[in-house]
Amino acid sequence: MGYIKDWKPVVYDPSTIKVPYFIPDTEEARKDLAAQYQTISRLDQGIGLVLSELQEAGHDKDTLIIYTSDNGIPFPSGRTNLYDPGMAEPMLVSSPNNNKRNGQVSEAMVSLLDITPTVLNWFNISYPKYSIFDKNKPVKLTGKSLIPILDKEPPMSEFNEVYSSHNIHEVTMYYPMRTVRNEHYKLIHNLNYKMPFQIDQDFFVSPTFQGLLNRTRNHEPTHWYKLLQDYYYRTEWELFDLTNDPMELKNLVNETEYSSILQSLKDKLVSWQIQTSDPWICAPQGVLEDTGLYKDNPQCLAMDNGL
Repeated sequence: MGYIKDWKPVVYDPSTIKVPYFIPDTEEARKDLAAQYQTISRLDQGIGLVLSELQEAGHDKDTLIIYTSDNGIPFPSGRTNLYDPGMAEPMLVSSPNNNKRNGQVSEAMVSLLDITPTVLNWFNISYPKYSIFDKNKPVKLTGKSLIPILDKEPPMSEFNEVYSSHNIHEVTMYYPMRTVRNEHYKLIHNLNYKMPFQIDQDFFVSPTFQGLLNRTRNHEPTHWYKLLQDYYYRTEWELFDLTNDPMELKNLVNETEYSSILQSLKDKLVSWQIQTSDPWICAPQGVLEDTGLYKDNPQCLAMDNGL
């Protein structure tokens, strides 16, 4: 770890930290996790320095502060995945004009899609009217402002689901996925499911993954909650009951008692893809044609690829 001015390193003992369920409980993974926690502590102190500068500049009373990240933790099932460890991101919002709930935690389900509406709300600016792909279809925000939540916890019905997508992390890591998640269930659509899930270069050489890989090769206990083969090769659809299966281990797609839930989530996901003009909406079985002869009547045309 490097050192910077005004930073007091916080060192964590790998042998005493609590290992999350999605990380192998091995010596190398514990060391990686301890280093990750040290990095987070460094970040935490850095945020404190920024806030101090804001106060010294006299703008702590007129600034909206939003802290979040672009992905989940860089460990197995985390970053580049749409399992919960990959979707989980910090979201801290502070407004000097809305301080009734300072320090409180909200149960509202929010995402990065809510940042733009929140900032526009803060400045009292309406979202502009414009179109991109279809002149008759104006672009609409799919997120909501978080400002009202700072004063009052909203009904769960107003913030009861989130959507997420992933296409590519590195040029060799093409693995598009689409997800809808509510309080109880999650549906993941793996569009490139015939191919193995790719591992990014920096994570591949990490002690955590190398330990997992070598133990798998040597047929040794991995101390992990999954098999590496199952991690690489996934089904097209994954449905999880998060209330009874928070670790997302049992895929319920083929369970008849969940068929109505599956269809409902599929419909929601497709509706979101339509609203956001998702070019992958027909994948992997077909191709979206929405120009030329199909300009006024977009269609998914089958590729007869056997999927």
